[in-house]
Amino acid sequence: MKKTFTYLVIIIFCNTIIAQNSPYKIKNGDVSSITPKNMISGNEVLSNLITNTNPNTIASKTMSMDEVLIGTTTYDLQSNASVDNRLIRHNDGTISATWTMSAQYAAAYSDRGTGYNFYDGSSWGSNPTARLESSRGGWPSILATASGKEIAITHNTDNGYLLMTHRPSVGSGTWDEQIISSMDSNGIYTDIIWNRSVIGGANNESIHMVGVIAPTGLGGTIWNGLDGALVYYRSQDGGVTWDIQDMQLPTLDTSKYVGFDGDGYAIAAQGETVVIAYFGDLDDSVLLKSTDNGNTWTSTVFLDFPVDKYTTDAGIDLDQDGVMDSLYSTDGAGTVLLDNSGTAHVFFGNMRLLDADLSDGNTSYFGGTSGIIYWNENMGPDDYANNPITSPSLWYSSLPQMIASAQDFDGDGILNYVGIPTYYLSLDCMPSAGIDNQGNIFVSYSSLVENVDQGSQNFRHVFVIKSMDGGTTWSTPKDVTPHDLWGGAQECVFARMDRNVDDKIRLIYQKDFEPGLAVRGDEDIIDLNEIIYLELDTFELSNSSTNVINNNLDINFSVYPNPANDKITLDLYSEKSSKITLSINNILGEQIKKYSLNTFAGENRFNINLTDLENGVYFIKFNNNNIKYTEKFIISK
Repeated sequence: MKKTFTYLVIIIFCNTIIAQNSPYKIKNGDVSSITPKNMISGNEVLSNLITNTNPNTIASKTMSMDEVLIGTTTYDLQSNASVDNRLIRHNDGTISATWTMSAQYAAAYSDRGTGYNFYDGSSWGSNPTARLESSRGGWPSILATASGKEIAITHNTDNGYLLMTHRPSVGSGTWDEQIISSMDSNGIYTDIIWNRSVIGGANNESIHMVGVIAPTGLGGTIWNGLDGALVYYRSQDGGVTWDIQDMQLPTLDTSKYVGFDGDGYAIAAQGETVVIAYFGDLDDSVLLKSTDNGNTWTSTVFLDFPVDKYTTDAGIDLDQDGVMDSLYSTDGAGTVLLDNSGTAHVFFGNMRLLDADLSDGNTSYFGGTSGIIYWNENMGPDDYANNPITSPSLWYSSLPQMIASAQDFDGDGILNYVGIPTYYLSLDCMPSAGIDNQGNIFVSYSSLVENVDQGSQNFRHVFVIKSMDGGTTWSTPKDVTPHDLWGGAQECVFARMDRNVDDKIRLIYQKDFEPGLAVRGDEDIIDLNEIIYLELDTFELSNSSTNVINNNLDINFSVYPNPANDKITLDLYSEKSSKITLSINNILGEQIKKYSLNTFAGENRFNINLTDLENGVYFIKFNNNNIKYTEKFIISK
């Protein structure tokens, strides 16, 4: 679905998003001198995607790291949303890295194409000065088959097809070119753009690829009723031939969708298992999975948008009170990871949306929305139809969970910033993920950094979190790009992690000295951006200064009944006597009740009267020697 988003310069308060366990407030700043077309107060209730949030609000410690400059670019838009597969560490320890590159300081970027560098086991090559392709392109995915063939796939903007640049050996040899887009009966190539590609199959010789058939806004045509169709391609011989082209995956059709946005999807493969995640904004977000190398597919909705085939200016008034409702969805930037057992794990940025003016052709988004949201297949499908709401203020999904958010580094309870650069994404965005042989999951993402700015906008850095229990609990976020130079005033975005983690995490990202972008959004002055390879030790994530959620606590904590009526009971088992602070907050993060409780070693039980509280969603929180925990409960009388 092609939509025009109005960037809201008034940034919302995200109490329950920014840090669910501490009532943070955003200190509003001047983001832009442009007056927004749709001004929103920011006081609407936040009620979606806030279950089981990460309670850690203590500022993270920085980590030792090993960074190498491997290239540069003046074209600074590496993706419209999800970051593609741009880094591979091969079995012999060598590494291939790609990015969209230009050396021109002019908006035409006529030399744009794939920047490529190679690590031979001891050092990186010289920074590239020319693209791999013979003609203008962008958005490369880097691949390597089991036979050693190295492949970069981009979309060719001059001719409207996908171009595969390849050579028979990783790291050496001459690059050849091959057109891989399909051709219709008139000999005209399907205009397909924004590819995402991976290697899979029993012999690791299959290429699995998704892309969007160009919508009418980019000179394309309606395809099978969709204005921008998401389609699947497959080659089982390393790209020599393509036995599946322009395949429409199940449920990605006109029954629920009007069209699909570019880069709002991700793909992963392990052996015969292939998964594709689509991150909708005003439509369903869905996981497509194949366990037979792409022959057949199943579909699971992991975030069910309450209206199918929504079009801008149609209006969403779920409770029929005459007021358009503000809803929560994805920001379109996500990633998908297959763990070692073949289970899919999905991560994406949270986003708040509103279509209040039904005559302006715009849908408004809230650029101050925060939160990295997580779902895996074991949570099951999200089904709005069988879980209808009684009020928009109670609309939340019980499945995706927020696992990270913007950090309050100075501990004053306020996310201090002067302005937010325009990426059309969440404050926490562009996730990528990896896994080690023990099943530990690692996630990187870019997040706005408190009190680090250039006077009018705050910078983003790359953060990393870790789960040691399959996604149940998550560590405190750590800034892995602190950059002492200029007081950390460097923009670190579009990070992509290598899927296979051992004792080190390896990722590539883009860095410069100006928040935001030149290509779109703020349309800053064109400058030189550095492409950085970063390597860091995983053990430093294990030695986090705070506990992960509900892990290694000396107190076991439970709340019942839930939903509650006139009271709730707290059962606490403590290994030793202690004093805890307990509070009840409403969905806006406002503290309603506060208690100081003395616990004894062993079983403790407390009853809390709720007769003075109205129906709704609440959070009970405790703090015990810097161990913080939050439990959501509902009052329904």
